[in-house]
Amino acid sequence: MILPMRPVSLFIFDLDGTLANTLEDIADSVNYTLTRLGRESLAVETVQRYVGDGILMLLNRACGGDAALAAEAEPIYSEHHRRNLVNHTTLYPSVKETLAYFSPLPMAVITNKTRDFSEPILERLGIRPFFSLVIGADSGLPLKPAPDSILKIVNDFGVPKDRTVIVGDGTTDARAGKASGIISCAVTYGFRSEEELRTAGPDHVIHEFSALKELFAPEM
Repeated sequence: MILPMRPVSLFIFDLDGTLANTLEDIADSVNYTLTRLGRESLAVETVQRYVGDGILMLLNRACGGDAALAAEAEPIYSEHHRRNLVNHTTLYPSVKETLAYFSPLPMAVITNKTRDFSEPILERLGIRPFFSLVIGADSGLPLKPAPDSILKIVNDFGVPKDRTVIVGDGTTDARAGKASGIISCAVTYGFRSEEELRTAGPDHVIHEFSALKELFAPEM
């Protein structure tokens, strides 16, 4: 049975694991930091499990829950990562083409990265012009899964919630979508397994970014 496409007037995207595969550069900076602190490096797969809730939580997990050590690690990580944002980072397949397809609509990014990281990544990957707004961890709003940043965007653009979609690879994205009352779409190619994503109850689950064109019809 082929379901009718849902009209959409506003897209909100996560960054890491959704638009771009940033994992290797994140892992490199984490391991550089741990080495500087006299700690053992972590496997990329381990770092992958730690990503998604902001830098401080990432480093707290990487430091084995030692909050004081994580605080010491933060400036080391930030300095290294700022200089090595896109050594290995690439867009996922069909991201640029799909964003172009929906470009008549307003689109935004909400990321638990700070904007001094997220903005240069979007610029260097050539997709920053698609987005009217980028909200990061330094926005003064609570991080996802809190709904505050989504509600700000919906209110700013004056778009109905039932025509607003958040697309992300984390349970935080789906939970933020549900908490704000908008449509949530999980992607399985990112940093979390499909099984884990489904526990958050997303409205849609897709396996490649271009599938958005099969689910949603742009409507101004």
